[in-house]
Amino acid sequence: MQVAFLALFVALLLAAGYPLTSPIPVDLFLRTDPLAALTTIISSRVLVPTVLWSLALVLLTIPLGRVFCGWACPLGTVLDGLSFVFKNGEGKRLPRWRNLKTWILVAVVVASLFTLQLAWLADPLALLTRTAVLSLLPMAAVASTAAFGALFGIESLQDTLLRLQMALSSTLLPDQPALFRWSGTVLVVFLAALGLEFVSRRFWCRNLCPLGALYGLLSTVQLLRRRVTEKCTDCGRCAPRCKMDAIGEDARTTLHAECILCWNCVKVCPERSTAIDFSRKPARPAFDLSRRGLLVSSAAGLGSVLLVKTGYVDAAAAGKLIRPPGALEEGAFLDRCIRCHECVRVCSTSGRLLQPASLEGGLEAFWTPMGVCRTGWCEVDCVMCTEVCPTGAIRRLDVGTKKRLKIGLASIDRSRCIPWYRAEGCLVCQEHCPTSPKAILLRDEAAVGPGGKTLAVKRPYIDETLCIGCGICETKCPLAGVSAIVVTTEGEERQAP
Repeated sequence: MQVAFLALFVALLLAAGYPLTSPIPVDLFLRTDPLAALTTIISSRVLVPTVLWSLALVLLTIPLGRVFCGWACPLGTVLDGLSFVFKNGEGKRLPRWRNLKTWILVAVVVASLFTLQLAWLADPLALLTRTAVLSLLPMAAVASTAAFGALFGIESLQDTLLRLQMALSSTLLPDQPALFRWSGTVLVVFLAALGLEFVSRRFWCRNLCPLGALYGLLSTVQLLRRRVTEKCTDCGRCAPRCKMDAIGEDARTTLHAECILCWNCVKVCPERSTAIDFSRKPARPAFDLSRRGLLVSSAAGLGSVLLVKTGYVDAAAAGKLIRPPGALEEGAFLDRCIRCHECVRVCSTSGRLLQPASLEGGLEAFWTPMGVCRTGWCEVDCVMCTEVCPTGAIRRLDVGTKKRLKIGLASIDRSRCIPWYRAEGCLVCQEHCPTSPKAILLRDEAAVGPGGKTLAVKRPYIDETLCIGCGICETKCPLAGVSAIVVTTEGEERQAP
């Protein structure tokens, strides 16, 4: 079952590309994430329709407990796979760390009360999706391209490889692998989460995962739970095999809020005295929510709000903070964006405009999607990014509306533009302009060239009423380094929340 859900997660990631034809929403896992739903609703003060999918898992968790953590969470499956490969079957007990994930949850929720979205920092689904998009898929694309190149030298395999290459052309074998900013840092964070598996089995899930903490709080009336009969001989084999350290030292008691119903205790019980079944009386797990812990975690959440909200924003850099088409007004956009980078993923198979932001918008906008026009552009006929946002930070658009929507405005730096400062011909930006009529106009003008000669040259001008800021002119500008034509946020049209 775990492998099936992980395979579905990977399949949806690969399906998030051009053309977007998957019958299942490619952001399905993120839509069903109750932590993302909770913080988005609180932070934005709006009931976002897409997050209502999470109610299905909430309703399942109340009677069944943390079944998602045990069977459907893709990060949990990756951690279990790592332990299986390295034969790390038993987990070191670290009971003092157990409540840390609850304090993280409290801090994240408190921050959202003050309109600061922090769920993306530790939400396992956002973390894994972000890592896959920015690091793992590009690495897989580069590796598979190299492997195909080497194997094509074997003549007997060429027909098979050609067919496989066609099948993978839009996923693991793109014409040009997409490369992203911050991919190394994102990968290091993910590897750190994996490395904690060697400290203790499912260390992340046991001690750090705020989504797991939320599921634990939701399972306070669960009916499906572990039960130990009188046949128990106190052999103690079950406790070390528990992935979540949910079994007490006496091997009979169970912390039901920690139990993920993995059935390991049932499998290793020699007397068949352990079972997981339905009970008429709901379990009511006790949480050690000390007053000191609540105060510290709440203070941490409030402190993060003060730190982030008072962060310096460079006005010059902010002028380049181009958002995806359909993005809400900046405040509402930041309230909802969980940095999952589903939009970055689909854009990487189209114009390749979107990248994770650095500090262009300050700390609050860190790692949110932004357009970097020097490396890619926004395809005028593409609306995929508006279709995959799980929290509504980017509103859906039809192609007709998208073609008219301004995400910025291009301007020409005449000190660098070839026709302007060299008095030489260059038509690249005008040729690539996709609007009809074209937003870049060419005018025949007399210019003084080298040696003082007067030359006739076609010089580009921007029609600001037609330019939509797609950025292809900046991408295609033949100059090395900074383009002679640059797109800024001037005149951008953002969606109201």
